[in-house]
Amino acid sequence: NTLTHASKDTGSGVHASEHVPVDRRGVEINYVSTSFKAVAVSVGTTAAALPATALTNRRALIVFNNGTITVYLGESGVTAAGGFPLLPGQSLVLETGTTAIYGITAAGTADVRILEVA
Repeated sequence: NTLTHASKDTGSGVHASEHVPVDRRGVEINYVSTSFKAVAVSVGTTAAALPATALTNRRALIVFNNGTITVYLGESGVTAAGGFPLLPGQSLVLETGTTAIYGITAAGTADVRILEVA
């Protein structure tokens, strides 16, 4: 993380300064959300986008495995053999922006809950 410097003229030549933490893209880390969206997604043995469509201007994504089997996370071609395991009852917070993440199971169907923050 880095800091960026913001300066504002408050009048009569006086400047107020503020240091704001930002990520590698220059996006403020400490932000006030403007919207949330929660959805349930059934994930099976074919890779499914989590969620199907990203919330506009999404900053963060919380993925919760509400099912009873392991869900494997990754790119659109994710497999159970190579994906990142999310065990039943586990959650993962990702600052992905609108980048898509996919889930798949080795067998059966898992109930995955998604909370997006924009």
